[in-house]
Parts: sequence; C-alpha cells; structure tokens
Amino acid sequence: MSSKVLTRRQARWAEFLSEFHFTITYRPGRLATLPDALSRRDDVYPERGVDFISKNPQNFHQVLKQDGIQESRFFSIKVEIFSDFIHKIQKEVGQDNDYKEILKQLARGESVPDYSLEPKAKLLLFKDRVVIPRNEAIQLKILQKHHDSPLAGHPGQEKTLKLIKSDFD
Repeated sequence: MSSKVLTRRQARWAEFLSEFHFTITYRPGRLATLPDALSRRDDVYPERGVDFISKNPQNFHQVLKQDGIQESRFFSIKVEIFSDFIHKIQKEVGQDNDYKEILKQLARGESVPDYSLEPKAKLLLFKDRVVIPRNEAIQLKILQKHHDSPLAGHPGQEKTLKLIKSDFD
C-alpha cells in the first residue's frame, strides 16, 4: 500500500483489509454490470464528490436545459416531504411570482384548474402533487436526492433525469 495520508475511516478500513490477500483492479463504471450505491458516496471522495453540481450551479442548469425540464411552468412531485423541506419550500414561495399569483387566486376563492391548496402545510398542489417554486437550491436538492439515493442504484445523468421526470408532470 502506498504511504498516503488517510482519514481515520480510511485508516480503519486499511487496517481491516490488511488481513486479506487480494488484488484491486480498476474497472470503469460503464463496464461494471452491477455497480452499487457505495461507489457514488460523497463522504468517501470528499474532494471529488461535490464538485460537479453543488460547487458549480452552471452544471445544474446545463442538465436541466439539455433535457427541456426547465421549460415547464412548475415542478410538481409526489413524494414524502420532510418538514425541513416543507419549510424551505414555504420560505422560497415569495421569490416565485407565478406561484404567489396562483396562491392569491386560491385565497380569493377563485377556481384555478388542477390547482389546490394543501390545508395543513399551506402548499400549492397541482393534480395532488406539491408544486416546487422556481428556486435553484430546491431544484438542486431534488436532483441530488434522485441521483444520490441508494434505492436509485447507480444512475448516470440520463437515468437520473428519467427518475425525476417519472415524479414530475
């Protein structure tokens, strides 16, 4: 093994693995038949894992524009939403004029086709899906959740976009 500076976690694994005799062979992800979620964990690659989207929001815009996701009026998604995410959505509503306008119309009792108001959290719904305001941080969070989810397997850009599209109208 080379003498690189290891994190504590890496040192523990190095010590454990030193008891075994094995050869590590690099295989590109495209050649792997069944890659797993561990190969995409950000905490394993602290310098590499966060650079593509989180550090460079322009990459996020390129992904959205490339597949035409940004063209839709709103993002709406049917998922279990945790309270911190709900609060973030509620906080960012003020930045999206279209979202605010529909909320005002519903508050005045006007009928807006396919839109309703979720009474407990006061969230805008489109066909029973939570409407996500136009906000880069929220959209990035959704993109990361779909890509980084262990349940998603090992999706690339194309599969991640398909996962997101399956949840959005």
